[in-house]
Amino acid sequence: MELDANRLIRSLAGVIVSASLVAGCTSSAGVGTPAPNNGGTGGASGGSTDESSFYLRAWQSQALAPQYTFGWLPTVTIANETYIDGMVAVPAISPGPIYTALQVRPISAAGIDAVVAEARADGLLDGKTDFSQGSMPGSITVHVSLTVGHVAYELTGSAGSAGTDSGTGAVSPGTPAAFQAFLAKISGLDTWLGADLGTSSPYVPDRLAVMATPPTDAPGGIVPQQVTWPLAATFATFGSPMGTGGVRCATVSGSDVATLLPAVQAANQLTQFVDSTGAKATLSVRVLVPGEMRLCS
Repeated sequence: MELDANRLIRSLAGVIVSASLVAGCTSSAGVGTPAPNNGGTGGASGGSTDESSFYLRAWQSQALAPQYTFGWLPTVTIANETYIDGMVAVPAISPGPIYTALQVRPISAAGIDAVVAEARADGLLDGKTDFSQGSMPGSITVHVSLTVGHVAYELTGSAGSAGTDSGTGAVSPGTPAAFQAFLAKISGLDTWLGADLGTSSPYVPDRLAVMATPPTDAPGGIVPQQVTWPLAATFATFGSPMGTGGVRCATVSGSDVATLLPAVQAANQLTQFVDSTGAKATLSVRVLVPGEMRLCS
């Protein structure tokens, strides 16, 4: 089974166009770490999974400055019995958008059971956590945060095709090829579990990560659109510094999300937001999905 490279490439292309995929932050919990108890019987030892205790998030990271990986969305998230698809097509236009809207679909208990069964068959719940054998230094790392039956698993591997073991055509559990096989399955949930997914609807985020960058001259004499910055904090006090060059980053939550979202949905990469002091910034904005750690303050 081969990893759906086109979907991953499409996701990464969207990042390049919008100038930002962070890999999120990797949790320090290892295999066998108890997850918060939400009640239910769990499914770590087989049988029907308690979907209320199930969680899955897959994302990518690379050893680059945070400004360049800021917009790397988790490729797939399953939380609270819903599936959030992070591999979305971004229009190949210039200037590109600064915000990527996500879609969410309900996932049935049978669908969650199928994901758990695949993880178990691939040997991902047996104690091994690192499936990155043979990856090149500086290459993209794939992370999978998985909770089954209130037990958390933090897995890593390389991005690439699944392949087989020793050219035999088989994939042995607990191998890098098995990890890739699992990634291929969850990267194509629409195809794999379509009957277990409900109707798609826009995902309404409750947190946004926002990176504010001093504006540069627009190319070709383009006059950039200027928009009033809708939040109270000025750019000088917004969040905290990220890297160098006057870049700042903040997590926006609560009522500020509803205030900011319409403005960023209508903006592009050249749009200059002007705060109450007259300071200007261009923005990169992305959703923080459930369970994802902050990218900045």
